[in-house]
Amino acid sequence: MPINFINFINFFQSTFLSKLHYMGNLTLLVDLSMSLIGAGIGAGLVALGAGFGIGKIGSAAMEAIARQPEAGNKIQAAMIIAAALIEGVALFAVLICLLIATK
Repeated sequence: MPINFINFINFFQSTFLSKLHYMGNLTLLVDLSMSLIGAGIGAGLVALGAGFGIGKIGSAAMEAIARQPEAGNKIQAAMIIAAALIEGVALFAVLICLLIATK
């Protein structure tokens, strides 16, 4: 009886442990691909949010200039500063997404 048990242990080690090693590599590959997908989705959402934000700023600035043309220079300067800040935050967020993906 002990000989059969030892044979079973040897069979288990040779068969299943090699598959577990393979599954470890597969798990690593799945983790890497999920992090890349997550980074891509995050970067896409950041770009979408920045686009909507800059579009909203531009729309509001054009409406304000249409209502008060004499204040156009001040409104345009404020619009450019706000758009630059939004663009900076979006660039920072995309960089963070890429850093997370390549961790």
